[in-house]
Amino acid sequence: MRLSLNSIIYYSLLTLPVSFKIEFAEGVYLYPQELIIAIVVVLIIIFDYRQLFVLPKFISPYLYYFASVLLILVCTLISFSNFIDIAGLFKTLKYLLYIIAVLLVSRNNLAGFIASFNKIAFYSILITLVIYAFRWYTFTGTTGEYFYLTTWDVNYVPSGLSNLNFDPRTLSFTRSAGNHGVYGSYLVLIYLLNLHLLLTGNKKEGGRSSILLIILVVISLSLLTSRESLLIFLLVNLCFFSKDLLKLRLKKVYLYFLLALSVFLVVILVNDVNIGLINKIEYTLRSITESGGEQNINLRFNVWILILLSYILFPFHLLIGYGYNDFNFTYFLKETNSYFGMYDNYASVPESLFFIMLAYGGIIALFSILFFFISLLFRLSRLSRYSSLYELFFYFSVGLFITNNTGGSLMSDMLLAQFSLFYIFIHKHYEQQSEAVVHNRQG
Repeated sequence: MRLSLNSIIYYSLLTLPVSFKIEFAEGVYLYPQELIIAIVVVLIIIFDYRQLFVLPKFISPYLYYFASVLLILVCTLISFSNFIDIAGLFKTLKYLLYIIAVLLVSRNNLAGFIASFNKIAFYSILITLVIYAFRWYTFTGTTGEYFYLTTWDVNYVPSGLSNLNFDPRTLSFTRSAGNHGVYGSYLVLIYLLNLHLLLTGNKKEGGRSSILLIILVVISLSLLTSRESLLIFLLVNLCFFSKDLLKLRLKKVYLYFLLALSVFLVVILVNDVNIGLINKIEYTLRSITESGGEQNINLRFNVWILILLSYILFPFHLLIGYGYNDFNFTYFLKETNSYFGMYDNYASVPESLFFIMLAYGGIIALFSILFFFISLLFRLSRLSRYSSLYELFFYFSVGLFITNNTGGSLMSDMLLAQFSLFYIFIHKHYEQQSEAVVHNRQG
């Protein structure tokens, strides 16, 4: 029973990129799979809770993540003495559910992961691009006006399905904001897997399908407005290719790939193609040149400074945080801003994984999530020498660590699930390869 139940969790997590959410109550959105995961986790806890205490060593970094979210839960409950925020409590419980689900799935062997992951990835990108093309085809304005909307209007940005919400009461779909970085990071994850398959000549699991997925990923990234995913994409490629380039030992397939990618980027830049990513970069550079800053970046810095200043007025909250409670968090930030007379505008949420942990769960939650990244990156760095896939994923994880200073993509349900499955697969794959080597030596 354990294997089948864990497999249900695994496939539920794996299929999130091709699913939309359902609005069950005001501000409460759920994937259909999350109900299944919750039921299965409860059944395992009731009938086979011991497996939570017998976990593989490589999954230990997630215990730090679990501790961070658990602290946020405690702080949220404490914050109810001031304001009650059921939506915040629900989201915190949902994050705990995801971490428990990841811990349970770490016991699976993840057989056939690459094929399943790529199949889901293909359909996720295809559906997103079809929606983008259909809306462009039915758009009554000019092409320039449509590209403008796909840059600035969340309802038009091709940011996957994880921010697509279905309201059963009105039988309509809406999109929530802030998902382009999440979807963009997921695209880079798809890219690095298929880059590995392409460069290693794995025709069984890659070949033409890997080339197709890489092309689709590059097109999708160019249509997005995510600076976060662009940074991770550049970091992964620069770190991976630079060492061989400096040693002048690039394989022909490396050169062909880099040449094709360079030509694509040059064509876009030279012809000033009016697409989302280019528009966003031009806007950012123009804003910094003209005013010394960019509005979204300034709003984030403002809220981070207010969070730090709030501990001067309310030092006890450095320990207990403000909870995942928008009403409580907003109240204390307004009090701080009023006292110091700082800003006319600032972001309404922390907009950083690390400031989220600090503001919602206190200083211990912040240290705990830092330990998560440190221990995770340490384990991946030790594996990176054995395979290009491990190396690429290590660079990707470093990129996530950097970009989550200015965003919270790893607190997104979809990206957290896909990143965690990939992390588990990396270690399972290494274990299988090591066992095969030992077996061959003994034979």
